[in-house]
Amino acid sequence: MFTIAQQTSADAATVIALVVVILLIFGTIAVIVSRYKMCPSDKILIVYGNVGTGRSAKCIHGGATFVFPIFQSYAYMDLNPINIDVPLKGALSSQNIRVDVPSSFIVGISTQPEIMQNAASRLLGRSREDIRDLASEIIMGQMRVVIASLTIEEINADREKLIKGITGGVDVELHKVGLYLINANITDIRDASGYIAALGQEAAARAINDAMIKVAEETRRGEIGKAEALRDQTIQVALANAAAVEGNNEAQMKVADSNAKLKVRQAEAQRVALVAEREQAAKAEEAGYIASREAEMKRAELERATQTANEIVAAEIQKRKQEIAAEAAAAVRVKEEQGKADALIIAKEAEGNAAIKLAKGEADALLLKKKAEGEGLQMVGQGQAAAIQAALEAKASGFRRIVEAAGDARSASGLLVTEQLPKIVETQASAVRNLSFDKVIVMGGTDSQSASVGSFVQNLVTGTLPLHELASSVGVELPGYLGKKAGVSESTPPPPVTKSKKA
Repeated sequence: MFTIAQQTSADAATVIALVVVILLIFGTIAVIVSRYKMCPSDKILIVYGNVGTGRSAKCIHGGATFVFPIFQSYAYMDLNPINIDVPLKGALSSQNIRVDVPSSFIVGISTQPEIMQNAASRLLGRSREDIRDLASEIIMGQMRVVIASLTIEEINADREKLIKGITGGVDVELHKVGLYLINANITDIRDASGYIAALGQEAAARAINDAMIKVAEETRRGEIGKAEALRDQTIQVALANAAAVEGNNEAQMKVADSNAKLKVRQAEAQRVALVAEREQAAKAEEAGYIASREAEMKRAELERATQTANEIVAAEIQKRKQEIAAEAAAAVRVKEEQGKADALIIAKEAEGNAAIKLAKGEADALLLKKKAEGEGLQMVGQGQAAAIQAALEAKASGFRRIVEAAGDARSASGLLVTEQLPKIVETQASAVRNLSFDKVIVMGGTDSQSASVGSFVQNLVTGTLPLHELASSVGVELPGYLGKKAGVSESTPPPPVTKSKKA
C-alpha cells in the first residue's frame, strides 16, 4: 500500500517537473520571440542600453534584431515627412531692404547611418510637433543668412539661386539633428517699399514693348509680302494679256493669209475659165470661118476683128489679173498692218498702265520726299529767322546801350559816325590813290599865308570834299581846322537833326 502511494507521488512529481520544464521552455521561447524586434520600412528601430563601446544607440532601418532583456531597450522613430510652413517676414537683404519670403519645406528623419545616429541622440522621445518647431527655427535662421547675402534683383529674378542657397545651408544644419530636407518651395516674395512690384512692372512693360515691336515687324513684313504678291500678280496678268493678244493677232494674221490665198486662187480660177471660154469661142468662130469659105472678105475682116478682139481680151485679162493681184496684196498688207497696229496698241496700253502705276508710285515717293524736305527747310528757315531775330535784338540792345551811355540819340549818332570816319576817309583816299599827275598847280593867294600848304589843303577840303554835308546829315560837327561849310557863318548854329521814322 505504501509502495503504491510512493509510486503515485513520484509519478506526480515527475509530471509536475515535466510541466514546469515545458512551461520554462515555452516561457523562454516566448520571451525570446517577444524580444526579437523587426523594423517597419517607415520607421527606424533604435536599440539603446548596452549596445557596445563608442555608440549611444544602435539604429536599424529595414531589418530586425534581438533586444536583450534587462540590458537593452528599444524605441521607434517615424520616417513620415513633416510639412513646415515658414512665414518669414522682415528679412534684411544686402541692400538693407526688408522682404517677406513666405515658404514651405518638407523635412524628414534621414536613413543615412551618421544622420540616423544624430536623430537617435537628439530627437528620440520628441513628438512630431517638437521636431517641426526645431526644424522651423533652423530653416528660418538659414533663410535670413542666405537672403542677407543677395540683392533684391537676385532674390526676385533668380529663384533657383535663392532656393539652392537656402537648401544648401538648411540641409547642413538639419543633418546635425538627424533631419534632411526633402523639398523647398518659395510661395511668394514681397517687400514693404514696393521695389519688387516696380521691377515686375518694368519687366511687364518691357515685355509689352517687345511684343508690340514684334507685332509691328510682322505687320510690316505682311504688308511688304502683300505688296510684292500684288506686284507679281499684276506682272503675270499683264504678261498673260500680252500673250493672249499676241495669240489673237497671230490667229487673225493666219486668217488674213488664208483669205488672201483664197482670193488669189479664185482669181486664178476665174482667169483660167475666162481664157478657156475665149479659146472655145475663138475655135468656134474659126470653124465658122473655115466652113464659110464663100465669104473670104468677111472671114478676113472677121479674122482681123477676131485678132483685135483677142489682143484686147488678152490685154484686159492681163490688166484684170494685175488688178486682182494688187487688190489681194493690198488686202494682205492691210490685214498685216491692222494686226500689227492692234498688237502695238495693246502693248502700248499695257506699257502705259505699268508706266502710270510706276509714275504714281514715284510721284507718291517724291511727294513724301518733298514734304519731308519742305518740313526740314521750314525748320531750317525758322532756325535762321530765330538766329537773325536774336542778332537784330542784340544789335538793337547794343544801340540802346550806346544811346543811354551818350545821353541822347544825336550824341550816339555822332559817336557811331566818328567811329566810321577812318573808313570813310580811307574810301575817299582810295579814289585818288592810283591817279597819276603830270603837273601840280599850286592854287592860293599871293600872300604867304594863303599860299601855304595848310591853307591849300583847307581850301581843297572845303571846296571839293563834302565832309561837312555828310557830317551834318548825321548831326556831327567837324573841327574848325577842316574848314566850314560854304554859305554858313561862324555864328550860325548848325541846323538841328531830326530823327526820321526809319532811324
